[in-house]
Amino acid sequence: MSEKRKGDDSSSAIKKKMRTYLESYLNFGFMEGTDKTRPECVICREKLANESMKPSKMKRHQQTMHPETVGRDRDFFIKKQHLAKANKPMDIRTAFVRAGSDAQKATEASFECALLIAKAKKPHNIGEQLIKPACIKMVEKLCGPQVAEKLKTVPLSNNTVKDRIDKMASNCELQLLEKLGKGPFAIQLDETTTVADEAVLIVYVQYIDGEDLKQDILMSVNLTTTTRGEDIFTAVDSYLSSHNLSYENLVACCTDGAASMMGKNKGFNSRLKEKAPHCTIFHCVIHRQALASKKLSEDLSETLSTVVKIVNFIKGRPTNKRLFADLCEDEAHQTLLLHTEVRWLSRGRVLARFVELKEKIEEFLQTRNCALSEQVTESFWIKTAYLADIFSLYNETNKRLQGVESNILQCKETFDAFVRKLECRVGKMERGELQQFPLLLKQSQNNPETVPVSVRREFIRHMNALQTEMQSRFADIDEYVSKELWVLDPFIAKIEDVEYLDCEDELTDIQADSLSKKYFQEKGFKKFWIVKGPSLAPKLTLHATTRIILPFSTTYLSETAFSALVAIKTKARNTLDVHNDFRLAVTHITPDIPSLAAGVQAQGSH
Repeated sequence: MSEKRKGDDSSSAIKKKMRTYLESYLNFGFMEGTDKTRPECVICREKLANESMKPSKMKRHQQTMHPETVGRDRDFFIKKQHLAKANKPMDIRTAFVRAGSDAQKATEASFECALLIAKAKKPHNIGEQLIKPACIKMVEKLCGPQVAEKLKTVPLSNNTVKDRIDKMASNCELQLLEKLGKGPFAIQLDETTTVADEAVLIVYVQYIDGEDLKQDILMSVNLTTTTRGEDIFTAVDSYLSSHNLSYENLVACCTDGAASMMGKNKGFNSRLKEKAPHCTIFHCVIHRQALASKKLSEDLSETLSTVVKIVNFIKGRPTNKRLFADLCEDEAHQTLLLHTEVRWLSRGRVLARFVELKEKIEEFLQTRNCALSEQVTESFWIKTAYLADIFSLYNETNKRLQGVESNILQCKETFDAFVRKLECRVGKMERGELQQFPLLLKQSQNNPETVPVSVRREFIRHMNALQTEMQSRFADIDEYVSKELWVLDPFIAKIEDVEYLDCEDELTDIQADSLSKKYFQEKGFKKFWIVKGPSLAPKLTLHATTRIILPFSTTYLSETAFSALVAIKTKARNTLDVHNDFRLAVTHITPDIPSLAAGVQAQGSH
């Protein structure tokens, strides 16, 4: 009895021989199983025992169970193998990993789509009402219904899109605040009124990020009551304090010329100076130019007023507008432009279009028996043509003052060029030459003698007055820039130019560095001071960046951002808080979508 048991123990200790799968077995319709030990039929998915991993037994299974596959080529079984693997159920661990991966991707896709909605300034429900159904339809046609099913898992409801936008806006703001905490920055600000009669303050910031000068929106906030200087300062001060932004790093501020900003006692700028005495205050140079251009003589002012009245008569009545458009059917333009005082380029464009359509306007006014037709004399057209030429020159200068990276030195050069152009035109007008006044020359039929001497003298007085007004309004800029011209080109500056900074040795080091000079010539003065300056001349660099490079010279960014706000804050959305939508629409910072999506997934798993 004991001997028999002993024999059984010894036989069980002998391991059974494990057969291995061979690629040739696919010819009989068998692929390797998931456990690597048993063959699996690609037709019926039956798994045979390891002992059956013999050609004879697999061939018997094929002949008995799937006789129609006998004799088929290898490609047939390869296709069946791919199909079987594609439809193969996953083990539970793989299923959980795959499900988590798909959910993560669907969440990321939701964030990406919400970002596109915000950038396009569209309502949140467009995701569920249009974008998602359209994507599903396209994918169904191109890739099939199985692939389209995955799109249905992407959450794009109205509330979901809003939540995604809020999270991304907050992420962009945090990235910006982190960068601002590392060094000096400058701000510009302006306020506007929305369609819902809300007063909105917009603040932009300029800062150095690595080797680049960047601008981005710092904040936008509703001023709930009044828009006085103290209200604006309270909003800005509250934001800076709550986000731990030091006034020590605020080197400059640019505002418009409104009393709430520029007031000596209660204006925003005066209150800011109390907190940051070192902060340089700039009055937007575009606003200065706009204010200077308003200085007109009584006759020229009356001419401009008549033009506006005629335009309003034609554009303000639907019938007149249609009749005038029909009259101008063969012209390049079929309509006039309305004058808007707050638009920088409005007057120049309105006057130029008005002069272009002179004959049609005269014909229309006579046809409609308009009383204004009596004021449309030859003298009126001569003065209108002159104003159109002058304001066209003004518009060219205004466009040069605009721009994302415009600085005070460049604006000073543009202003100087404008004044010299006026001086040139004064000289031409005194000699009776009108080549610099193309519309006036055309109006005079290329004969300057048709422009009365008294009228030419009026034009000369206007241009001289405009020069004087411009020089008066930009006097502080001249004084400010006069000491800082070495920033534009330190390689030709004199040593005495930086004596007031006690930086003669640093300027000498710069001028002796040939590689830095080559870099300066290739990249320009801004890139030179940002990249090469800190290691070569730290004291001069700090002065150049805080006094010239960082400060805004205009409120261009804040004012152009109003257009985005108007597109977002429509009548249909006038009760919604759209500040996060607004930030995403105008920011240049990319939100960290993968980490945001992972955070959403983590919250959902708890």
